[in-house]
Amino acid sequence: MREKLIEMELWDAKDQRNPSQDVICAWSVLSRLGAPYRFGGRTPDGRLEYLVLNLAGGEVVASGRGATPAEAMCRAALAARCAQQDKESLVTSH
Repeated sequence: MREKLIEMELWDAKDQRNPSQDVICAWSVLSRLGAPYRFGGRTPDGRLEYLVLNLAGGEVVASGRGATPAEAMCRAALAARCAQQDKESLVTSH
């Protein structure tokens, strides 16, 4: 997951830590989005979920699930970045 975070410009390749295994790093990844986020709770299968919210309206724009908080946070950040890129590509293609 670390390589994907680097590819999506959510983590610095020079930093050797793995954000999906370190909650402090995962918070840093989420903060790079510039969007609010919050803990969503536990899913029925026991995984943890983090939600990324729309800054203007507060609705959920992406979520991520994982066995650990750090994994869930990183998955949420990747999903949000993909949603941002999809939205940008729709705007520029019209």
